[in-house]
Parts: sequence; structure tokens; C-alpha cells
Amino acid sequence: MSNVIQFLESMGANAAMARMSISDYEAAVAALNVDENQRDSLCRGDVSMLGGQLNGRDTLLCLVFSPSEEEERKAPDQEEESSEEEPKPE
Repeated sequence: MSNVIQFLESMGANAAMARMSISDYEAAVAALNVDENQRDSLCRGDVSMLGGQLNGRDTLLCLVFSPSEEEERKAPDQEEESSEEEPKPE
């Protein structure tokens, strides 16, 4: 994982890092072992430029597939429930 990604991940995971002063943030960025363009993008907060330098995607999509009613009826957890219920002798 790149140093830039690790840095951003640590900022997201640590509330104290997210509340750093501007001078503390710039000092943390200056201490990173990254190239000058990445350091400049971090200092400016230029997400597009940083994404391009890291070969990131412009767009990320998340899709949710909803099963049809027939597939819902055949769900494995529902089959287990129905097989556990045995008819009671009268």
C-alpha cells in the first residue's frame, strides 16, 4: 500500500489526526516518504490530482441485486426452517 493511502487511512481511523491544525497537518505531510507532486496534492487538498497520481478511479459504483420473488422463496435459510418443522402425529 502506498504511503499516501496509509496516511489517509490513518487520518480516517484516528479522530485526533482528523482534527490536526493546518501546521501540524503540513508537518505530517512533509514527513511522508512520497514524491513532491503527491505531497503538494495533499497540502492543497486536491483530490482529483492526487487520484490521478495514484491511478485512482474517477467513479466507483455499488450495485445491489434484489432477487425475484421465486428466488426469495428458494432461499437456503428458509429451506432449513421448513425442514426443521416436522408434522406432529395426531
